[in-house]
Amino acid sequence: MTTIPFCDLARAHAPIRADIEQAVRGCIDRSSFLRGPETLAFEEEWAAFCGQKYAVACNSGTDALTIAAAALGLEQARIPSTTLPLTAIGLHRAGTRVILADVDADGHMQRPCADTVPVLFYGRLPPAGHPVARLYDAAHAHGWQPSQGTAAAWSFYPTKTLGGLGDGGAVTTDDENLARTMRDLCGRDDVLRDRRQLTSRMDEIQAAVLRVKLRHLPAWLQMRREIGERYDAWLGPAGLALPGPSLHHLYCIRMPDRDGLRSHLAERGIGSKVHWEIPLHRQDGPWQAEATLPNADRWCDTIVSLPCFPGLGADEIDRVCEAVVEHQAALHKAV
Repeated sequence: MTTIPFCDLARAHAPIRADIEQAVRGCIDRSSFLRGPETLAFEEEWAAFCGQKYAVACNSGTDALTIAAAALGLEQARIPSTTLPLTAIGLHRAGTRVILADVDADGHMQRPCADTVPVLFYGRLPPAGHPVARLYDAAHAHGWQPSQGTAAAWSFYPTKTLGGLGDGGAVTTDDENLARTMRDLCGRDDVLRDRRQLTSRMDEIQAAVLRVKLRHLPAWLQMRREIGERYDAWLGPAGLALPGPSLHHLYCIRMPDRDGLRSHLAERGIGSKVHWEIPLHRQDGPWQAEATLPNADRWCDTIVSLPCFPGLGADEIDRVCEAVVEHQAALHKAV
């Protein structure tokens, strides 16, 4: 039986491997590895792709949150308890007081307010009617264009919709002064520009690779849309598809017997993952939690991510869905 991996980066890399290798060789030939032309060009191109004026590249998505929160002077941030620890850690390192909040039945932050830092899980877009935040964790939302007047922190971890061959991050904004402050906070050279500054730089090789891959991002986003539509056609009628528009960085469903489903899929050679299994209020970290977070508990007990990546075949999606529907039917029969 042919396996269906949860993620297969080789399928996207294979057609553009020669271009990636050429970009890497260019960095080696120039002996340019930090603070060079590739990083500057990527910042301009990524800002334009995001519909914003400035992008400040850094070492990781976690650093992007730290740099943005420090530059914005965020004293407090409410985030959903269903996110991964790095969201909270990135904000906490900036001196921001992190408060964990519950989610609603659809997984979006409950009662968003002025100090909310929304997390665009799985590539799901901000719900209509939610106020525009000062800062977004957009690590899953490549292809989303932030509203004017807000900042967005991005990750280029290898498995992201736009991923490097290592780590990387960036913050985009329309505010020139904010961009300047964030560049100072990145600690790009050997000069002390801000007492809070980090040493957080994107290396030239990652920037060069990301520039190559950025040219293909619109096509990859279209592939993800088509993958999401095919999943929705199968799993929507079964009541498993998550509601609302999404860029489908991940394709997630909720299943009461989540662990049973994952075992069922694994027996059929199908990969899956959980994003994320333990809510932050159940972990000992640098944050505080609101009184009770029952929806976050239920969400983390039932969420599961199915294979979703450029190059995933229609026949593979159908096979995944057949296994999911089969397991759901068995659950209903057992009841």
